[in-house]
Amino acid sequence: MEAELVVLAVVLLVAGFVSGIVAGLLGVGGGMILVPVLFQAFLFFDLPTHLQIHMAVASSMAIICFTGSLSARSHFKRGAVDMDVVKSWGGFIAVGALVGAVAARFIAPAGLKIIFATLALSMAARMLLNKNPGEAGTASIGAAVQKSLASLVGFFSALMGIGGGTLSVPLLNASGRDVLRAVGTSSVFGVFIAVPAAIGFMIGGWSLPDLPAYAVGYVNLLAVAVIIPTSMLGAPLGARLAHRLTKKTLNAIFAGFLIVSGGRMLIAIFV
Repeated sequence: MEAELVVLAVVLLVAGFVSGIVAGLLGVGGGMILVPVLFQAFLFFDLPTHLQIHMAVASSMAIICFTGSLSARSHFKRGAVDMDVVKSWGGFIAVGALVGAVAARFIAPAGLKIIFATLALSMAARMLLNKNPGEAGTASIGAAVQKSLASLVGFFSALMGIGGGTLSVPLLNASGRDVLRAVGTSSVFGVFIAVPAAIGFMIGGWSLPDLPAYAVGYVNLLAVAVIIPTSMLGAPLGARLAHRLTKKTLNAIFAGFLIVSGGRMLIAIFV
């Protein structure tokens, strides 16, 4: 049992580091890596079934509060954050995230997985079919529609336990930002999503029975404390790498990430 706990701790530490690198590189928060690892950890500790996935998602959001902040700071220092968009979309994303976190308790995951997979794969196709990969897309989406979609980014990101970059980077690209600036701006939105979402999950799970020790609502503070150090170590490294890659390469990496993420969600529906 002690050996298994050591292995589990090592897995959590490595997952935190990898999620931090991915967060800095792609502006996505790292939840795509954290949620399945945390879910398996809670399964290992035999948490009640009704807590496992929700606690994995909630704890992921709490970790992204810290990882996202470092990633956003690194991109901001390199001039890759569009503050006009942050000011315009930020409130809508934050409100969407809070609503999504509170609503998570009442929503079945299967339908959300289908929606997420469809969005991820369609956005990957758009990025791959772009005639100028990595460059700014044509701003064909009106300002009002952009804000509405930003709310949905926050809503679905909170439900899936991710920092939102999987959805916001393609949206920013389609709204006229090149992929590097989209990644940098998305890293800021990760914080706008994670903070209200983590609070929402704490509130939503506050009165639930069978909560384990070191849990505040759905957020498992012990798991968060284990992962945060390595995730914060990886985030600046990922941001630094993003600024060394060409926009075309970064665009291809992100499109590949979307394909893997969307494909994994589709597989999860049928397995």
